[in-house]
Amino acid sequence: MNENLYRLFDDVLLSSFNIKSEGNKTVLELGDDAEYGNLETYSIFPGVILSYIDLNIGNIDEVFFEEKIDNRLLEINHCAEGRYSYAVGDDKIVYFGKGDLCVSIYDLTKTLSDFPLGYYKGLEIFIDVDVANDYIKEYIPDFDVIEFYEDLEKSKGYVLVRSNEKIDHVIGELYDVDERIRESYHKLKCFELLLFFSITNFSNSNSLPLSKKQAEIVENVKSDLMSELDSKVTIDELASRYGISKTSLKNCFKEVYGKPIFKWRKEYKLDYACRLIDEGNYSISEISKMVGYASPSKFTQAFKEYVGCTPSEYKN
Repeated sequence: MNENLYRLFDDVLLSSFNIKSEGNKTVLELGDDAEYGNLETYSIFPGVILSYIDLNIGNIDEVFFEEKIDNRLLEINHCAEGRYSYAVGDDKIVYFGKGDLCVSIYDLTKTLSDFPLGYYKGLEIFIDVDVANDYIKEYIPDFDVIEFYEDLEKSKGYVLVRSNEKIDHVIGELYDVDERIRESYHKLKCFELLLFFSITNFSNSNSLPLSKKQAEIVENVKSDLMSELDSKVTIDELASRYGISKTSLKNCFKEVYGKPIFKWRKEYKLDYACRLIDEGNYSISEISKMVGYASPSKFTQAFKEYVGCTPSEYKN
């Protein structure tokens, strides 16, 4: 079942991949020895597959390329960890993160995709609407997935619903399913999700698309913050450098990376400090200066608050 859907992976995967099949479960290991992670996919019913995603990708261009396909695919993404982005239209990019649900038309949102944090965990449901519609209507007579698809196509091509209790209830339980009931449970939860769609007004979906220029500015700001760890930099300086207002810069950065600029920078500096300690080439005092702390004591305090132990304890 769903061999045609599985063949679509050949059209969008650039990296080498290995396929392992067992019953209705198919695992795609991305890259040599699954270096980029894997997709654990299940055939739910005709025209529908569910995929658990676990990716660790530094450069998405090494793994995926964007190929237009003929099938009319509805794509449902739920983010458990990390962040994901879609390009929509000619000049907009939408971002979503932990707990968010994005429903989109594959053909309209796959001209560009990215994982801003370099990692991503979540699940994705692919629905070939022309194949699945009759089957779905047997169980949900009042819901027409083709009509839902076409309405979405006439609007923005996607709807984004931020994390809330309803989504957590419908989707969250899918991440921890007893293997003995997995096949039936997947079907039940898929129908529950579609029932949720049938009574939900998506017109008020909460999203803040960025222009490609705004996204490029955020990437440049991130690069500056990474390369200037030992120097102090202000929002005013960054905004002036790239000709953007302070408010827009703060909002755009948080939309891409899910955190305020300086919270992100602080965590990056401390993660980098951990890597330097692991390498063992510098003293704690030297590392504190390299990541921009005025004194080892301030570095130790920040490190302990973030990591849970002092740098010396971490080293040992």
